[in-house]
Amino acid sequence: MSPTPVVLNAQPNILIGSSTVTTRRLSIFLVVSVIIVSSAAPTDLRCEWQTSPAVVTDPCPEFYWETVSQSACRVLVSQDADFATTLWDSGRREQALAIVEYAGPTLKDDTVYYWQVHVWNATGRLQSTAPIQTFRLATGPLPRHLPTIRTFMNFGGNADFARDWLDLSFRKQVKSARDDILVVHYGLVCTLVVPHPSTGKPLSGKAKSLADFCVREGLTKAGILEDMFCHFAEDTKVNLHVGRESASCPRETRICPGWDPRNDRNGDASLDDAEFANLVNPKATARRPQQSRIPIYYWGPPRDDFVMNVGHPAYQTFMATVHAPELCEGWDGIYFDTVPPDVAGQGQAAAVLEYPRKGKEADRWLRDLQVLFAQVKIALPDKMITGNGWEATPMVLDGRQSEGWQALSRNLSSWETAMEEATAFENRGKVQLIQYNPIWDAELAEFGPKLPVSADRDKIFGLATYLLAHGDYSYFGFGRHPYSGVTKLWFKAMHVDLGNPTAPYELFARIDAAADPTAENMLRNGGFEEADANNHAVGWGVEEPVEIDYTVRHMGKSSIKIHSESSAINNFHNWQYVTLKPHTTYTLIAWARTDRVVGKTGAQIYPYEFEGATTQFLTWRGTRDWQEKRQVFTTGDDAEGRVSFRMYGATGTVWFDDIRIVEGAANEQRVFGRRFEKGMVLVKPFVGGSFGDDTATTHELPTPLRPIDVHGTPGAPVKAVSLRNAEAVILVR
Repeated sequence: MSPTPVVLNAQPNILIGSSTVTTRRLSIFLVVSVIIVSSAAPTDLRCEWQTSPAVVTDPCPEFYWETVSQSACRVLVSQDADFATTLWDSGRREQALAIVEYAGPTLKDDTVYYWQVHVWNATGRLQSTAPIQTFRLATGPLPRHLPTIRTFMNFGGNADFARDWLDLSFRKQVKSARDDILVVHYGLVCTLVVPHPSTGKPLSGKAKSLADFCVREGLTKAGILEDMFCHFAEDTKVNLHVGRESASCPRETRICPGWDPRNDRNGDASLDDAEFANLVNPKATARRPQQSRIPIYYWGPPRDDFVMNVGHPAYQTFMATVHAPELCEGWDGIYFDTVPPDVAGQGQAAAVLEYPRKGKEADRWLRDLQVLFAQVKIALPDKMITGNGWEATPMVLDGRQSEGWQALSRNLSSWETAMEEATAFENRGKVQLIQYNPIWDAELAEFGPKLPVSADRDKIFGLATYLLAHGDYSYFGFGRHPYSGVTKLWFKAMHVDLGNPTAPYELFARIDAAADPTAENMLRNGGFEEADANNHAVGWGVEEPVEIDYTVRHMGKSSIKIHSESSAINNFHNWQYVTLKPHTTYTLIAWARTDRVVGKTGAQIYPYEFEGATTQFLTWRGTRDWQEKRQVFTTGDDAEGRVSFRMYGATGTVWFDDIRIVEGAANEQRVFGRRFEKGMVLVKPFVGGSFGDDTATTHELPTPLRPIDVHGTPGAPVKAVSLRNAEAVILVR
């Protein structure tokens, strides 16, 4: 089996192998073999997935159109019908994706706006001008039941619980308690659960619906078209739970054989003995494509869970016209689980047949998902469609769930990154289901870390952190996979009335580091000033695409640069080993500059292999000038380890410079605050080291306020509060 070329012809048909699937959405399919060039103007113009919408509720709407071919586009927005002045100009964008998200000045409600798109075809010729379109904005906060926060729960919560606690649920029956609770149907878009062959059970649910679709469209005589699955391109070692994803289930490592069409010389999708004995690619040993499907969460029996080829046009049509409408029937929307920006599960780090991630195709998975979700939104423009972990520009979906968005043990660097991203999504008007992961509990949070803090302290920290990011479009969830008994974790402090926030969160206080950040550096050549005869950084082991850059640097004469064109990157072989003192606290300090670093993870520096030191990452994403980040860690008996830098799961460019390890806690502590109509919130994120009283600092309040406990009960008014490392306080008047 090989990636199937898609031919766009004059008729609205997409040719897949020897079968033809009828579809009208030709413009956004991106895997193109032959294009019939036309100068016709773009058609089917939509704002926020609707044609000439009466109102648009997204303050940063998506613009969409259809065209026979596209190599570049430009969108203009104006308050004038004649475009005498331009409010926003996207500029010419070199992209085949016929979707652009508004990114200009804040739009006003009850104002008519005009927009127009210009498209260049595959040969670079400007096509005929599309008609001017209009839209009117009518934004506003999503409804909430509790006084201040907005809540959701993945699984769990009966009608009685939902009546008192929830604004959004995955359980339809909670509508019986309150009509205004949004209910969204759980769905899978990138994966498919099927019975394990050993059970002999027939297909059901989505799998049966997809098989029926394939037969109905003439793609197969029976069953699901194999091209709709993703396949390993090489033999790949995979470690998964057996039976289901649970801490109680054993894990097992297996070799998944890869499929290479070159081995199948007679093209019958099966290797006979002669073909298998003389493999063109000996790294791919699957006898049939089915053997090389990419599993994701667990091995069967009783069921298998496989990764789908989200770019397959017929699969996209099935999801948009069959499965998504079925899921939405009688529901307010869909929550799609497992939607990463690159191939899901083990496929992200492996060679995948359908997604080779080379050159311009490096991020095709992300674009294919944007295409698929655009079709779903066109079919269901009034439904709330969100995705777990989904991040993209244009967003296409209404929003995302961030499972594990924050946790008490998340270090200051990654804590700030998560806060910045949540704020950015809020400003873009995207729905956010942001979840706090609690610490370990034998019954209720079996995967949580065991930390020397109380559950009450953890709960207040989680709620306070959410309140810093809370806005018109955000929901708070508290719990951890697998969510058994999750309702027992929730706490009355969520009911406290703080009113609305009066300003964004801000830095409330800085606490000087205990150690000197300019002390002796335990690393050699942390500024990458020394180079050998081959222009490699002395003292560091590196792998491509790492290079010394003499034009961009934070200090000195050079920095180290990584440029990634594929989100499959994990160039972790960039390290320096160092021997430190046992049972001693150290601080890792590093600077980085980023240019369009986009992906699931990003540019990272981290300490590794030091006994007793939990691995946490300094992470940079986006486009930023030089930014310093720090992490405190403590060694154990074995104090030999390494410091690594890498680009992981992302595209873009990063420059690292001035990497240091110094003895002591040289990480500046910070307290962040936010004011509300009826109180305020303070959060002191984790900076490594102790959680104890020795880390406490005192902070004066602007006015006497009463701290609330986990039960929502206010204490006596105080003029100052004491906060330890990784602690928060919620205060009311």
